Amino acid sequence: MYDRAAHMVDTAGYSHGDVEDAKSEAALVRAEAQVSRARGDQLGWVRHMLRRGAVARFGYRSPTEMVASRLDMRRSAARDLVYLAERLGDNQIERIRTGAVSYERVMAETRLGEAGASAEVIEGSRDLDLESVKRLLQAHRKMSRQDERAVFEGQYLSLQPSLDGSHVQVNGRLGALEADICRQGLDRRGERLLPAGETRPDAGQRRALALTTLCQDELDRSPERAQTTAERIRQARRRREPSLMVVANQALAEESAYEQGVAMLAGARVGPDTVDLVQCVGTTEVITVAGQNIVEHGTTASMRPSLRRAVLARDDGCTIDGCTSTYRLEVHHIVPRSQGGAHAPENLTALCWYHHHVAVHRRGMRIDPQSPPRRRRLLPTRGTCGYQAPDPDPHTLAILRALHTQSNRAPP
Repeated sequence: MYDRAAHMVDTAGYSHGDVEDAKSEAALVRAEAQVSRARGDQLGWVRHMLRRGAVARFGYRSPTEMVASRLDMRRSAARDLVYLAERLGDNQIERIRTGAVSYERVMAETRLGEAGASAEVIEGSRDLDLESVKRLLQAHRKMSRQDERAVFEGQYLSLQPSLDGSHVQVNGRLGALEADICRQGLDRRGERLLPAGETRPDAGQRRALALTTLCQDELDRSPERAQTTAERIRQARRRREPSLMVVANQALAEESAYEQGVAMLAGARVGPDTVDLVQCVGTTEVITVAGQNIVEHGTTASMRPSLRRAVLARDDGCTIDGCTSTYRLEVHHIVPRSQGGAHAPENLTALCWYHHHVAVHRRGMRIDPQSPPRRRRLLPTRGTCGYQAPDPDPHTLAILRALHTQSNRAPP
């Protein structure tokens, strides 16, 4: 490639930009060749350490663990190095080290050979890019009944909190059939969650939302099915409101507007949006500690279940203008509790799960307090829109509060 660049320099008709691009391309290829040769050096040393039993002498459980620790690299890269070091001979490693063949190409051909591909197939794979070789490998890899059963028994799903506690990484492994069932089911449910006209998030986010609602539905499901009307009424009375516990250092939380000092009971960090969401649909427990001493402990006032049911009955569906969704209707505080909003009926409205959980509490949109009660409008986040919604008319609010104030006077 560098010769091609030199030829372009000596030949008229090529622009300066074309020549510079050719030189950059050649430099990029040379740099990758240096990386490949360095991998060849590492393969030689890893093979030498394996022969001398360095894994046990250094106190590691496996060669992959040793290489990942000593080279400070990802376990997948360390696993590849150990894989080749255990299978290649000294002559093959020397060819990688001198640059006769590339490290990645040898890796692909070795795996292809172990999968049972013939020498002709392996030779033909050298005309393919590495992604095509990977697909060729899948076609040749054998899957016996024992292999399938091992895959099934090895299925798992792990939820690993991040180091700062702000999110959880979902990892796992499923069999091909189980994965296809989960993918199709989550995709179908994700499509149903979004009301008509809403902007479609990408497939990955739709699946995350679908998985959340699927688990929430299971948690809310009654363990036993009532047979009679009387039993259904008793179950409805016994049914507990959704409870989401939050641990907070109250002083620090209030000083920072809930940006600090707030965490789920299990320790995961949450911010103001989650606090507002919990105060709408669950119960907040405040715990303030100083060392080993509990300074304050108690559950904050939660919305009465009767008031929640009354708001849902009053609004009879999602109040966002144009929305017809009835999935998981929830009661929302127009002015959040964290900003002084009350449990008063005029500050409450019914929203479907998507507009409540996603649009308002996760994307930061706000309900315009001046919009009609049955045709609520959503305002963009303050960072994307210069419009500031006016405060509700105090005279109107005073009248609404008076209408809902209990009086001990006898009717005229």
